[in-house]
Amino acid sequence: MYHSFYLIRKDFILLRKFLMLLIPFFIFIAYSNYHNFSLFTVMPPMLLLISSCSMDTQQMTQRFLVNLPVRRQELVRAKYFAILPHALVGLAATSFTYLLIIMTGKEVTPHFWQEVGIAIAIFPLLAMLYLPIHYWLGAKGAQVVNLVFMMIIMVGPNVIGSLLQWFPDLEYWQSFSVKSSFIPYIILGLAYVFLLSCSYLISLRIFEKKDL
Repeated sequence: MYHSFYLIRKDFILLRKFLMLLIPFFIFIAYSNYHNFSLFTVMPPMLLLISSCSMDTQQMTQRFLVNLPVRRQELVRAKYFAILPHALVGLAATSFTYLLIIMTGKEVTPHFWQEVGIAIAIFPLLAMLYLPIHYWLGAKGAQVVNLVFMMIIMVGPNVIGSLLQWFPDLEYWQSFSVKSSFIPYIILGLAYVFLLSCSYLISLRIFEKKDL
């Protein structure tokens, strides 16, 4: 487990310069779209994940790491564990932008934090799709895959915003006044964990058979 911690730390050390550019860019984009900027919460963590995986393939980091006394299982596991700190970076950037918007006298949507929660929950779903494809295609298809997921990140918030307008029931579901059973949320949570586990096992199987 401690290997995963150092592997995640390695990723953040390599990403520190990218972070210095990403966070101000995100704050600018989010502040410019303050009416629905909560939906942009998924942008920083997904871009961090894409950049981290791209650095591994471009700088031959994977080839170097597999020659160390570190199992491939730990390399894949670290990428999935990194989903949490990446999500926390997105949440922190969103919270800072929220304070900035409030301090400048602007108003956000009534269900702001519910929307942030939805956006944060979407990030692992995107990650569980991205990582198996990343390990499968490797450096050869990385540019195409990264471009597709970046387009999803950029267009996604507008699509979600449109869905909230087209389907008023989604707005109703977000309301705190709605009292519903916890059973559907438990089922969704279990399905969420199941899908994440399946994604991890697929990525691990692909990476263990990959010739680096």
